[in-house]
Amino acid sequence: MKAIQFSRFGGPEVLEYVDVPNPVPAADEALVEVTAAGVNFPDIRERMGVYNRAETKVGGVVLPRITGLQATGFVRETGPQCDRSLLGKKVLALLTKGGGYAQMVTTPSGMVVPLPDTADDVQMAALPTQGLTAWLTLQASTQLRPGESVLVQGGAGGVGSLAIQIAKTLGAGLLIATAGTEEKRAFTRSLGADFAVDYEKPDWPKAVLEHTGGRGVDVILESIGGEVFEQNFECLAPFGRYIIFGSTRGPGKPFEPRRLMSKSQSMTGLYLPVFFQKPELIRQGLKFLVDHALDGTLRAQVAQVLPLSQTAEAHRLLEERKVTGIIVLDPRH
Repeated sequence: MKAIQFSRFGGPEVLEYVDVPNPVPAADEALVEVTAAGVNFPDIRERMGVYNRAETKVGGVVLPRITGLQATGFVRETGPQCDRSLLGKKVLALLTKGGGYAQMVTTPSGMVVPLPDTADDVQMAALPTQGLTAWLTLQASTQLRPGESVLVQGGAGGVGSLAIQIAKTLGAGLLIATAGTEEKRAFTRSLGADFAVDYEKPDWPKAVLEHTGGRGVDVILESIGGEVFEQNFECLAPFGRYIIFGSTRGPGKPFEPRRLMSKSQSMTGLYLPVFFQKPELIRQGLKFLVDHALDGTLRAQVAQVLPLSQTAEAHRLLEERKVTGIIVLDPRH
């Protein structure tokens, strides 16, 4: 089969379009013929070797590596303990061991959700990791209650754009998004954000406070870090919950946790692979995403579909912030 593999860490140029043997499903795994595969920032961090640094405490990856965490396709083979009713079914797959940048991939049967044949492969392939991260921030890291206000940092990104829609579906009241350009802010409003704020302006928290009558928001979803991390506390309400799931600008300055006491606030970190230890919760989230994608209340923003052979270009576009939404790979080319 054809696959994208890297044998050393580095820039997009280390990604190679190669021939490799088909993977063999283990006892409780399904072998999926991939029709579409989503591209994520964790894929880029794997390629760069970030997760192989001791300070990340993630454990690293073994080279050579085929990355890719999400795909749609058809089950072509099952392991001896796998549900054989999946054979021939179109499925959405979360790939806990990677391998999605290929024409065939294996994954535990508990990480696949059957799809109707009419489901849009590209749309579905854009959902799992970003969608699960967004869903978990609002249903596991906290339980969003109907009517509560939410601030989604980086609302035009893969996770942010889905978090806006999921928050609305869960009954959020006031929903504020941030983005760095007017085009991206308009995009967040089209998804359901009531207001969009420019986080590049130094006084952006004042805008959030104005929209909330000076109270601040009940829930903040944070993936930026840097100076934005500290500014978030200016607009977090009493009893507010601060959910951290990324730091594109770096971790920022050290934080003194006792500061949370003065307003009875809380802070929770989220890293999706940790939740792989809770497969029932993962399946619940995947089913939520599929159900709402099928009924039209949730839609991933697909920025571009590129051939598998052009994965290096997909990584460049994502790293250079030249896309709004998610890039999907077509393994047929």
